[in-house]
Amino acid sequence: MRVTESMIYSSTRNSLANDLSALVAITEKVSSTKQLNRPSDNPADVRSALGLRDTMSELNQFMRNIDQASSRVSSSDTALGSAGDLIQRANELAIQGANGTLNAGQRQSIAVEVAQLTEAMAHDASAKFGDQYLFSGFRVDRAPFQVIGTGQVGTYQGDHGVVVARVGPGSTLQVNLAGDAVFQPALTALTQLQTDLNSGQPVQGSTITQISDALQTLLQARATVGARANRLDDAKTSQQALQTSYQSLLSQLEDTDMLSAITEMTKRQTTYQASLAVSAKVMQTSLIDYLR
Repeated sequence: MRVTESMIYSSTRNSLANDLSALVAITEKVSSTKQLNRPSDNPADVRSALGLRDTMSELNQFMRNIDQASSRVSSSDTALGSAGDLIQRANELAIQGANGTLNAGQRQSIAVEVAQLTEAMAHDASAKFGDQYLFSGFRVDRAPFQVIGTGQVGTYQGDHGVVVARVGPGSTLQVNLAGDAVFQPALTALTQLQTDLNSGQPVQGSTITQISDALQTLLQARATVGARANRLDDAKTSQQALQTSYQSLLSQLEDTDMLSAITEMTKRQTTYQASLAVSAKVMQTSLIDYLR
């Protein structure tokens, strides 16, 4: 086959174009630090990377759910801790009021403090997380208990809706407690204690028992909240481990091996410069031959 000048030019042009294309491609990978810059780079790996990113987006949402649930549970624990302190103080006052040596005036003075404890208990029961009441079930815009008079609290205004958080694939966790189940025994006991004290008679043993039972209810509720906090911590640890694993896989697919890439880029630059030099000589020789 006869080799023509046209064929030489075309071959030289194609060789230069290929060398330049390879140089541009590896330079882009080095400058972007990514080996997948467009779908055409590696369609299969791009699909895998997109799938990993979708999974990581879901994991990130789980992490946000866990963080929000943890904050909500922490707020509940604070309210229950405060309520427990109030009922313990009420127990001390009840024992004091059961002393037969106190007169009616002294018992009424104690009743004043118990009324304040009752209102404070209603305040704890109406604790909020953001703009939502924690212990009202689904009726998060309504306080579960309202003070309707000095030392008097109205009936429960919430419902028994169960608020859950999605903390993992197919995994949910209840993050609320119904206010009537948790706080009503304490409020009822405090109301009865006020009644006993205002009667001028010693506090009844049954009232002290009510207060003790109410304290146990609050302690049990706090234990439940603590267990949920622990489960949320475990869920967060699990999700963080998954995030790290998926991020590593994504990095393997997308990130450029800089050492290898720089080495290849240097090689490509050398090859391209050599091709340019050879092409220049070929083109020059061909032109001289043409002029002759």
